[in-house]
Amino acid sequence: MTRPPDPRRDLEERRNERIRRVRAERGAPTNRRRTFQPVVLLAWFAGVIALVGVLLFLGFLAFAPRLMVWIEDHPGSIEQGIVHDFVQWYQPQALADEPASEDGARVSIIIEGGANDSEIGEQLASEGIIRSRLAFQWAVIQAGREGTLQAGTYDLSPSLRPSEIVAALYSEGGGPETEITIQEGWRLEEIVGYLGTTTLTMNLEQFVSLATDPPPDVIRDHPFLADLPAGRTLEGYLAPNTYRVFQNASAREVLDVLLSSFGENLADNMLNGFRRHGLTLDDAVNLASIVEREAVLDKERRLIAGVYLNRLNHPEAETVGLLNADPTLQYGLATAQFGESPVGDWGTIVWWDQLPAGGADVQLPENLAGYQTYLNKGLPPTPIAAPRTATLQAVARADTASGYFYFVAACPGGERDGSHYFARTYAEHQANIAQSNAECAGA
Repeated sequence: MTRPPDPRRDLEERRNERIRRVRAERGAPTNRRRTFQPVVLLAWFAGVIALVGVLLFLGFLAFAPRLMVWIEDHPGSIEQGIVHDFVQWYQPQALADEPASEDGARVSIIIEGGANDSEIGEQLASEGIIRSRLAFQWAVIQAGREGTLQAGTYDLSPSLRPSEIVAALYSEGGGPETEITIQEGWRLEEIVGYLGTTTLTMNLEQFVSLATDPPPDVIRDHPFLADLPAGRTLEGYLAPNTYRVFQNASAREVLDVLLSSFGENLADNMLNGFRRHGLTLDDAVNLASIVEREAVLDKERRLIAGVYLNRLNHPEAETVGLLNADPTLQYGLATAQFGESPVGDWGTIVWWDQLPAGGADVQLPENLAGYQTYLNKGLPPTPIAAPRTATLQAVARADTASGYFYFVAACPGGERDGSHYFARTYAEHQANIAQSNAECAGA
C-alpha cells in the first residue's frame, strides 16, 4: 500500500532547493564556520588598554594637586628622582631659582644651632624671604650642601635667589661675589646704611657692634689701631674704596677688608709727615676727615690741611686755636638728632644737612660740645668721616708754609666750582668773603 505524497515535505524540499539555488548564484559556500580573527582580538585588547590608560591618567591628574601639596609639605622628598621628575613635569616653576619679590628690605634671621635644611626653609618661608620651601631645598641639593647650612644671624632680603641664600648660610666662603663701594667723606652710619642696600647677607647689627666697640682681636689683627684711644669707634678708619667681597662674608670679614685696605695704604713717608706736624695717627685721621668734608678740588687739599694745622699750632694767631670747621658742627647736630635711630633707618637719613645758623651760634648738647669747633679749641673728640688716602697724604704734606689761616668758598664767573679763596689775615678773609658773596649772588 502506498502512501499519498505529503504536501508539507514537498514544500520543505522546494524551499531548500530555492536556498541552494540562491547560494549558488551568490557564490556563497553552502556551509561556512564563523572565525574570530587575531587582528580583531588584538584591536580589542588595545582598546581596553587605551581605555584603562585614559582612566588612570585622568585619575592621576585629579590626584596630582594633592600629591604636589604633600611634596611641598615634605620638601626633602625632592631628592628622590621620581619625585623630582613629577614636579619637573607637573609644576617646574616650583623649582625655579627666583627671588620671592623685588623687595630689597633686609630681615634679620637667627638660625638656631641644630636646625635642619627643612626647618631652615620653613623659617625662611614664614619670614617671607623665600617663596617656596621646595625651591630652597632644591637649591640646597643643587649646591651639594645638604646638612651643612650654618647657624648664625643673617640679614636676608626677599630679593635674593634661593641659591644666593644657600650660599649665605654656608660658612666656608666661596660662592658669588659682589662689588661694594665705600665713598670718601661718609660717616660710619652712612657706610652701614649703604651696606644695607647691597646683596651682602651679613648682619648689620653685628657690623655696627664691631665698628663701634672693636674687640681686642680686631685691634690685635690691625696693628695701626694699637694706639686707638679707649672707648673709640672705628670712625675714620673704614677706608673708602671699591671692593670685591663674597656675598656671604660675615660682618667681621667685611670689617677686616676695610681695615686692611686702610693699613695697606699707610706708607712710612705718610707716618713721618704726620709726626713732623706733631700729629699722632689718630690726630691725622681726625684732621683728614674734616679736610675730606671741606675740600672739593684735589689741588686744594694740602692748602686746606695747612689752614687747619696753622690754626692748631699757632693759638696766638687771630684764630686762637679754633678750627671753625662747619663739618664738625654738622656731625654733632646729626648725631644729636639721629644718634639713637634704628640701624635699618640709617640709609634714609640726611647726615650732612645745612647748618641752621652761623657757626658760633650752633647749639650742641653737652656730650657733643667738643664738635663745636667755633667755641672749643683743638680737634674734635673723634674723626667725623672716612678720609681717602689722598686726603691723608695731603695732611702729611700739608702746606703750612703759605701761612694761610682762612678760606672761603668762591664763585669765579658766578659759578660754584668747589674752589676757595685763601687768606693770611682776618682782614684779607673779610675781603674774600665780600668778593665771594658778590660772585655767588647769582649762583
